[in-house]
Amino acid sequence: MERRSHTVYTNSGQEILFEYNIADKDSNSFSIINIKQDGASIPDIFVSRPHDTDQPIFTSTEEERETKIGDENTPIMKFCRLILAEELEQN
Repeated sequence: MERRSHTVYTNSGQEILFEYNIADKDSNSFSIINIKQDGASIPDIFVSRPHDTDQPIFTSTEEERETKIGDENTPIMKFCRLILAEELEQN
């Protein structure tokens, strides 16, 4: 599994480095795992693209509890959208 990285910029111009791996990839979903945000570990993120909606769903599991990621202005959402675009381009 290849380790990847991307830099995301906040609205204030701050750089945030994300390092990660992609796992469990199929035509409608994949997982972003082993995520490090500026060196700190963050929970894995499951990305799905249901057939019945145009919008992808980003779900993080933290402490055995699923949480949807929905705030478009957060660095983690910008990171998720960047990875989704990259994965769609590869298909």
